Amino acid sequence: MYLPLTNNPEENFTASIDDIIYNFRQLWNGLGFWTLDIKDADGVAFVDGVKIITQEYLLRQYPHIPFDLRSDNEVDPGRQDLESFLLDISDKDV
Repeated sequence: MYLPLTNNPEENFTASIDDIIYNFRQLWNGLGFWTLDIKDADGVAFVDGVKIITQEYLLRQYPHIPFDLRSDNEVDPGRQDLESFLLDISDKDV
């Protein structure tokens, strides 16, 4: 399963992962990269400002989040190509 990313510089969306609803916010920032915020269904933040990059487990350092995000794309997403960047939702390696 992949997150539904778009090229919108600020986008809010939800995704159901293992039957739990999560709120996501993608943001293109002034430093020239994309970040992701993750909240629970009540709006309580799990993590803010995770940099969206390739070939890394983005949430490994956050043990309280029960899933991970990773992309095998060759390059990090730029301002106009986030919607073609596949960010896979996976079980967290323990």
